[in-house]
Amino acid sequence: KLEMLTERERQVLELLARGLTNQAIAEALVITPNTVKRHLKAIFGKLGVHTRAAAAARAISAGVPTDQAAESL
Repeated sequence: KLEMLTERERQVLELLARGLTNQAIAEALVITPNTVKRHLKAIFGKLGVHTRAAAAARAISAGVPTDQAAESL
């Protein structure tokens, strides 16, 4: 299902899977926290999940890189 996500949604999901807060995701991607929330809402809907943990678990099981050494965005 990750192929349904936009590139930006994938970036947000990867950072979420690394355990970053909305504020930290916003700073990393140079967007506002409200924009992060909008992306997360879209991600949750596309993945059919209701929590950050469920979205992160889905991302990790799909092979989204979660270590800090992963390529920078």
